[in-house]
Amino acid sequence: MHAESPPALAHQTLGEPSNPAIMLLHGFMSCNGQWLLNVEALARDYFLVMVELWGHGDSPTPSDPSLYSIDAYINQFEAIRHAQGIEHWTVTGQSYGAGLVIHYALQLPQHIDKVVVTNSRSAFGPLTNRPRDRRDAAAAQSHSQQTDVRKLPYHPIHARRFPDHVKETLVEKADAITHTAIQLGGALGGELNCTQRLAELKKPLLLTNGVYEKSFQTDLAALQERYPDLRVAVLEGGHSVNIEAADGFNQAVLAFLAEASPA
Repeated sequence: MHAESPPALAHQTLGEPSNPAIMLLHGFMSCNGQWLLNVEALARDYFLVMVELWGHGDSPTPSDPSLYSIDAYINQFEAIRHAQGIEHWTVTGQSYGAGLVIHYALQLPQHIDKVVVTNSRSAFGPLTNRPRDRRDAAAAQSHSQQTDVRKLPYHPIHARRFPDHVKETLVEKADAITHTAIQLGGALGGELNCTQRLAELKKPLLLTNGVYEKSFQTDLAALQERYPDLRVAVLEGGHSVNIEAADGFNQAVLAFLAEASPA
């Protein structure tokens, strides 16, 4: 009998491998289709590595809860980086993915060039709203076992400003996400908050802010009060700002990446 291979996150690549690399990580109940309106602009001068969360897109859905942890995800990102022969890269996280890439940059800054994130209440929301532990978060998600996934508020079926082809792709993939992935992934969401640790981040950070998401503007105001030097690109979009304000997002990210990093 052959030992079963350990699970690995699915990832796709685009662009010239000799170019500087960018890891792109989507948010909860999304997939690599999140970047459909960004890849053409970004892949001209960068090598893109698009990674999918457990149970999302083409990634498997492990039943082991320990794999749905920050450290386990970082191990997966590192395995992909090694497999692609990348020494260091920029990491980009959308929504739920924002907290993961910031924790990655905090833990292994020697492999990170810059960090780009979008609106993310899991990364930057009030700490008082965070579940006390993973069991509390899992219990909060348990209603999904009795609920059609399309009734969950973060399912892309509810998006109002997505181009049809993007929405169709995201909805198809989201419909296939299992309750296991929703529960275990949701449990991790309570651990992604980075508000208290941004001062430790030694890599340049760009936050692309979709101003139509009113709830996040309150979080952002508190974040900017705490970190007045925080770099923010204000864009006419909502939570999925990279889709809803794709041209502005692409321009802001490319301008940020073109800047020389501090010595």
